[in-house]
Amino acid sequence: MNQCVFVLREAATAAVPLVVAGVGELVAETAGVINVGIEGLMLIGCIAAYTAAGASANGYVGVAAAIGAATLLALVFALATVWQSANQIVAGTALNLLAFGVAGTAWQAWQNVRQNANLPLSLPPHTGFNRLNVPWLNHVPWIGAIVFQQYGLFYVGFALAVGAWLALHKTRAGLIVRALGDAPAACEAVGVRVRLGRTLCVLFAGACAGLAGAYLSIMRTHAYAPEMTGGQGFVVLALVIFGRWSVPGLCGGCLFFGAIDALQQTLQAQRATMHSGALRLLEHIPFPFFEMLPYVTALAALTILTRASPGPRYLGRPWPERA
Repeated sequence: MNQCVFVLREAATAAVPLVVAGVGELVAETAGVINVGIEGLMLIGCIAAYTAAGASANGYVGVAAAIGAATLLALVFALATVWQSANQIVAGTALNLLAFGVAGTAWQAWQNVRQNANLPLSLPPHTGFNRLNVPWLNHVPWIGAIVFQQYGLFYVGFALAVGAWLALHKTRAGLIVRALGDAPAACEAVGVRVRLGRTLCVLFAGACAGLAGAYLSIMRTHAYAPEMTGGQGFVVLALVIFGRWSVPGLCGGCLFFGAIDALQQTLQAQRATMHSGALRLLEHIPFPFFEMLPYVTALAALTILTRASPGPRYLGRPWPERA
């Protein structure tokens, strides 16, 4: 596999959790609710998937646990913001703090239980998910390695993105979701329960964030580390804005971020072997510089391209509005 194909394949791999979590957050924001706690929901998905999969020796149990745990926390957020009109930014920040505390406690408890029982901390064999190699198609030049040598969630994420776009723009339910964020008074006038609709969107976003977390721990890495999300939840928030609250824009932003991330990993891995010309400078650059490169690039693009993107009119505003 040549270097260019490898980088493109890894870019698609890195974009998967961003797309999955981003589609959920886009739906919630379209309905008028912004959840800055998505980082915490993804982390809860990571630890729930890892511990449940390790205890049951079944990866699908881990995926279900991740979705369930993140959805439960999303319900708490919805009760506070949608039903009690709490400030969404403050509640989302509190959700992050809660999730980090719960994840840290769960990880310590998992370590203690496994060590006391003389059991390994790692996942049992064949519990995690591996890359798929689609027969015949995986040998197609370029496309085969990039598209048909991915984890199963890559295809689920693609289907989720297409389904979300079709639902938002081609169905009555999608029209209602868009109206929840732009004209909740009109929704209420025709009998749509605004707070119930927003709650369902928040729960959907929570489930997507949990699934994205499961991808990080039991699919892509087969491991868990404290704070392993590494700020990707915050990047998702930025990419939803970067994509101007549209599914194609979001997916494009996710692929762009994934490409930068894959490129920095390649440069970091190969900097010691580059001995010609200006590339020799890479040997003296600290590795944290490479790690921050995708985030700096995303923020720069966000600053330049989203100045005229106000988003849904009622984004972040409770309903009914306070007098």
